[in-house]
Amino acid sequence: MWIVNIKEIIHAVKKRMPSEIYIHAGLGLFFSTMIIEWTLGAFGYWERLNIFSLKIIGFILFIPSFYLEWTSHEMLKHKANPEGGKLYATTVFVDSGIYSTVRQPMTLGMAVWSIALILVFQSLLSLTLGLACVLSFWLSATKEGEHNISKFGEAYKEYMQKVPMWDVLNGLLGKKGVKKTKDGC
Repeated sequence: MWIVNIKEIIHAVKKRMPSEIYIHAGLGLFFSTMIIEWTLGAFGYWERLNIFSLKIIGFILFIPSFYLEWTSHEMLKHKANPEGGKLYATTVFVDSGIYSTVRQPMTLGMAVWSIALILVFQSLLSLTLGLACVLSFWLSATKEGEHNISKFGEAYKEYMQKVPMWDVLNGLLGKKGVKKTKDGC
């Protein structure tokens, strides 16, 4: 997994796309955490809390994280007209579907994955690396917003005023001081 992520990070550095650097660093940390916990952690190389209710919550969190990740991926793939199959190379601004509720559903889904991982494994390693993942995904979402402003201009700035970056509850309620319009913005 790191080989793929390192290739993507190198590509992102060349293209000067900080959001992609952060997202691939976070993905690398996420999958590393999972593999290390499944191997060394499973053999008892460190303490785990093993609180059953937290594990259940962690497993349940994989459901909304998968939904956020999958629906955002599908929306971009089918509506954003990505160049060369790369989701970051979109040519059309998408503000419908899941993107009418939260601006950055893909990174939110990945952050929720990371929190789920922390709750499932309950170790100092999963806590440390999981929080680093959440930070990486948040930084990616923030930098992606800056990139989208330069790419889509005023339309994206208006969208930012209407749709929260990660606050699903406010996105569903249509808060943030601006009412949603008929077209889902």
